[in-house]
Formats: sequence, C-alpha cells, structure tokens
Amino acid sequence: MKKNTTVLIEIKGGFGNQIFQFCFANILRQKGYRVLINKRFYDYKSKETLNNTYRNLIFHEKYFGFRNINYIYFKIFEFMNKHRKFSKKFYSKMKDLDFNEKNLEKKFIHLDGYWQNIDNLISQKKFLIDSISKNKKIYNSINSLPKDDSLMVLVRRGDYIEMDENLDIKFYENCLQEFKKLKSYSSLTVFTDDVDWVKKQKIFNNSNSIIGPEDSSEEVINLFSKMLQNKHFIVSNSTLSLIAAFFGEQEDSIIMVADPWFRNKEKPNLFKENWHKIKQ
Repeated sequence: MKKNTTVLIEIKGGFGNQIFQFCFANILRQKGYRVLINKRFYDYKSKETLNNTYRNLIFHEKYFGFRNINYIYFKIFEFMNKHRKFSKKFYSKMKDLDFNEKNLEKKFIHLDGYWQNIDNLISQKKFLIDSISKNKKIYNSINSLPKDDSLMVLVRRGDYIEMDENLDIKFYENCLQEFKKLKSYSSLTVFTDDVDWVKKQKIFNNSNSIIGPEDSSEEVINLFSKMLQNKHFIVSNSTLSLIAAFFGEQEDSIIMVADPWFRNKEKPNLFKENWHKIKQ
C-alpha cells in the first residue's frame, strides 16, 4: 500500500553501518514509504563529519536503488528540524532508541541511527547480496567456495581503545582455543587496524597473513572481498566482520562473536542463534 510519508534516512559511519542503514531503508520502502537517503556525512565540510570519525561512502546509493536527497528537500527537512515547535504536526525526527513505527504517520520523517539488528539482515539478505554483488570483486568472492580450513579474525583497536571497547588478547586466545576443539585450521588471516600490536601477540605468530586497514572505497571493497574468501569467522565486535560472516557463512561455518558485544553500551541483537558467543 502506498503511504503518504516521505522518510529521510541518514547514511553515516563505516562499511558495516552503511549496510545496516541501507538494509533498514529497504525494509521501509517495501512497506510503501517513500524513502530518500542523505549522505551528507561524507562531505568533509559537514557538521556531522566534524563530530564523528570520518569514513568513506563505500557503495553508491544506486547500488541499492535509492536516490540521495536533493537540495530543495534537504532544506525543507533542515527547516522543519530547526523549527520543531511549528512543524511537529507533520514532521518527526527519531533515533534508533526512540524509533516506533506507529510514529511514521506524519508527512515527513527523519531517521538518524545505525539500525543494527541481525534480524533486519536476515530479512533483507537477498536484496543486500544482489545489491553489493553489482561490484565484480564482491560477486566473485560471494560466488566462489572458500577453503574448508580457512579462518579469519578481526582485531579492532584504534577508536575502540578511546571508547574502552577494545577486546583483550585473552578474548582472541579463548576464541582460537574454542575453535580448535571444533575444527583444525591451516589458514589464518588477521584483519586489523593495528598491525604492530597484532605482530607482537604470540597467538598470531602462525597467521598466514596480517592485513591492515584501508580507507578508500575501492580498497575497503578489496579488503571485504578477502574476508569473504574465508569459511570460518571470528567476528569479535566489528560490524565489518559481522557483515562478512553473515554473507560468507556456509552450512558448516564456525562463527564466533564477543559476548557482550560492548562492555559499556547496550547493543541490539548482533548474532545468529547458531553462532558461538565467546565471553570477553
């Protein structure tokens, strides 16, 4: 049913967050809402960028069949946001935590959040894979069978250290010990934003490859494609590796996630029931 509501969804953050946001945008579009996206976060001059860690937009919105909001509509939303007392009858802005679909009855809705929920990914898996597979490298990785004994681990530090959400080395030790109880591996690839730290950790001495961070959209896609070439995944607490595990999961894949995802901030459902939760 066609709904008389225009929904604006902010696209911001890194690769994983972008996937969750386009995923949620498509859920609302399927329900009949007119959905526009705003990618102004990726403008170096925007206020949003000044207050957040800068990231690149990885996939153009056309991959997902969306249009970026035009200048006129952007100014309309900007005006309504500044004058909420005047616009409250026909405009509402919501974050993740205060979202309620019952409030989508107004003419203009502005949604600013990350919408991280594994159930959303599950419901939109075909749409998401079809969308990102328009990139040839990702298409090839998704449609090729990985080696049976290939394992990847994501080690994120960087901004997580500032947030006090970085995982202790004990977590990775526990993951590898638990994995060995289930299956042996001969190929271990470590993806990390702190190569020097990883190289100093004895448990990673036998890794086949340690791959550092990338910034440009093309390089991030190359990195993500390499993740997809593994059969088993230690996701840790990174949405980038979570998306790779979700798309790359085989029937007998072993996937491990940190439990809880964050120590200091409550997070929504970010694991499937068959995944292994490892205490941090």
